[in-house]
Amino acid sequence: MFRKLILPAVLGVALTAGGATALAHGHYGHHGQHYRHGEHGSKWGHHSRHLSAWDQEWLMMSIEGDRFEIAGGRLAQSKGQSDAVKDLGARLVADHSKSLEEAVRVAERLGVDVPDSPSPTQQWQLQVLHAFSGNAFDRQYASLEVNDHVQDIQEAEDEVKLGCNHKVRELAATEIPVLKEHLALAKAALASVGG
Repeated sequence: MFRKLILPAVLGVALTAGGATALAHGHYGHHGQHYRHGEHGSKWGHHSRHLSAWDQEWLMMSIEGDRFEIAGGRLAQSKGQSDAVKDLGARLVADHSKSLEEAVRVAERLGVDVPDSPSPTQQWQLQVLHAFSGNAFDRQYASLEVNDHVQDIQEAEDEVKLGCNHKVRELAATEIPVLKEHLALAKAALASVGG
């Protein structure tokens, strides 16, 4: 359904400088794997008829993605060298904080577990980014955000097309224009730092 990451195969490589470059340019999957569809139980009530495993997965991944973007944006504001990267980080913190609020509200209404942190994969990506400084950090961060937003847009478009729950599909649809704007900003930031 969504892109998957085999961490053991890439972890050793990605922790090197070259691997971190591959992380930013190849984007191994910002969302990682989350297979918690499992038992819906009684807490789903009448919503279970209208909420597919696909909807649940996208919603949980969206929340984790928002938490990842907020953490990454804060990192960019503190470690970024260029104004373009710092501004990108600030914009992502602001927009993804709003997106997080909305996604959590929908998830709670539908009885979907609300992740309280980025996925393990996303946490690992943040750790890799943390190892860089100066212009190298700016290039890695901006490149990661370009690749990340390409994937996020595709996943949101897939939810709009393939999702069953109208609230989740509506949430994905409202995110697409914002994600496209983020992609344009990330590309501009990357170009400005020589990426």
